Amino acid sequence: MNPSSENRRGYDRWAAIYDGYVNSTVFTDDIFFPPVWAHLKGRKVLELGCGTGRHTVRLARAGNAVTGLDLSPGMLAEARKKLADFSNVTLIEGDLLSTPLEGFDAVVTALVLEHIADLDAFFLAAGRALKDDGAMFLSEIHPDRIAGGTQANFVDAQTGETVRLRSFAHPEADIVAAATRAGLRLTAQQDVIGDERLPRHNPDWARHVGKKMIRIWVFEK
Repeated sequence: MNPSSENRRGYDRWAAIYDGYVNSTVFTDDIFFPPVWAHLKGRKVLELGCGTGRHTVRLARAGNAVTGLDLSPGMLAEARKKLADFSNVTLIEGDLLSTPLEGFDAVVTALVLEHIADLDAFFLAAGRALKDDGAMFLSEIHPDRIAGGTQANFVDAQTGETVRLRSFAHPEADIVAAATRAGLRLTAQQDVIGDERLPRHNPDWARHVGKKMIRIWVFEK
């Protein structure tokens, strides 16, 4: 099974419980990533891997015309419930490499890059989707954590099985180099360190305090 098909099946299984199954990475991303693109208002935005729409809702509330792209029909079904009252959102089932899109002011993507096997193809497609003065906002599990074996996973409530999504460990240098080859210039980056909000939400997450949780990048075309 190719990685895209494998992950489509995995996220379909995860979809119904995803919003109630907050892990430390998603929790951290929810706090730190939205402020990076909060200035986007009234723009045309492409969200790659929109999932159940947790960021899509924020983007739509800011008056952006949002196109959400995701390969999982299960995740999109949950997003449609959440976004039913928004006329400024279009949801598309597919992946960026096989769904040509263009003319966007911004691309926003969170916790997707680990599932991408071909960085060059991914960034080239993202670059084509952007207008010449567009920007890409990217959040991901910190490369150091991925190199250490951290990857997206969940426990299936029906079977008790731990389902691990197909992931690829991309070194920091490879990510920036692929983006650069695609004509995207790195303008900002941020290492997000786990703080006391983690154990306040879940005592088991105390082990993450003081450690690198996610990396956020901003690229401009």
